[in-house]
Amino acid sequence: MLTRAGTCDVAEVDASDSEAFERVVRDAVARADAGEGGVDIRIAHLAARSGVGAAAGDAVGATVANALSAVNVLSVASRVNRAYSEGIARVPRVVLASSGSVYGEASMTADGAPIASRVGDGTDHPTSTYAATKRSSELLAKAHVATHARAGAGGVSVIVARIFTVFGPRGRPDMAVWRFIKQLTSGARLTRFGDGQSTWRDYVYVDDVVDALTRALMVELPESSDGFEIVNIAGARPVFLSEIIAACEEACGTSSAVDELPQRPGDVGGTYGDITEATALLDWTPKTTLRDGLRRTVAWWTSPEADEYRNVE
Repeated sequence: MLTRAGTCDVAEVDASDSEAFERVVRDAVARADAGEGGVDIRIAHLAARSGVGAAAGDAVGATVANALSAVNVLSVASRVNRAYSEGIARVPRVVLASSGSVYGEASMTADGAPIASRVGDGTDHPTSTYAATKRSSELLAKAHVATHARAGAGGVSVIVARIFTVFGPRGRPDMAVWRFIKQLTSGARLTRFGDGQSTWRDYVYVDDVVDALTRALMVELPESSDGFEIVNIAGARPVFLSEIIAACEEACGTSSAVDELPQRPGDVGGTYGDITEATALLDWTPKTTLRDGLRRTVAWWTSPEADEYRNVE
């Protein structure tokens, strides 16, 4: 999506198609009013093959969508910077959407309490194809920034946003919140993977994610930065599966019997993100509680606006 002067242009293009994506960026430059400072283009790269199951079923497609597209977006940004070196246009920032899944299994204390994953924690042991492709995109972005910094031309700064479990209107139909709300509002039995106490997620409302990404696009990096930063975008609270079910029941004003199914292959036991870096760099913290976010989600789900979503599988 391209925005300019209060308007919105939409161009459908494969982010891994180098020529097509560069043409979109150059067209945006041509249509914009450069003014004295030139055209400032900032890219939030969110395109991906999302989800553990989808990536496992199409590893090649996930690699193209999650890793190759990131390389392509950054390469196009650098080419634009070189082509318009006289100041007509500049891509100073790319925000790359990654995932909290890169941390793998969250650590536990001796008494079984979840420990928040910090940006500096190890990410060398991905538990799924999806996590591996997301971590690959991060490393490729870091290498790109370093290479162009040494070359002294075409440089672009990158902020990697490791986004945890997003919920809210228009969410993915394979996500737990979507499934539970759909089952509860239709009078169906709930399906739960596992016993409800062995897995947990760090939920963050979609509006808070948008706020964080917008801040990441615009923030000035500190002088000590090398042009590459990583932040966790999370609710900063672990929520066990049984708790999210109870919260969905409260938001829907109803309850249902639960069918327990085996854990899905590749699913991590839990995710829980430390947002220290996001708070310091972006001046960001999530504002929406789980209860309020679910209330808004159910209100949307039961509105006419959600008619086309209700039958999506």
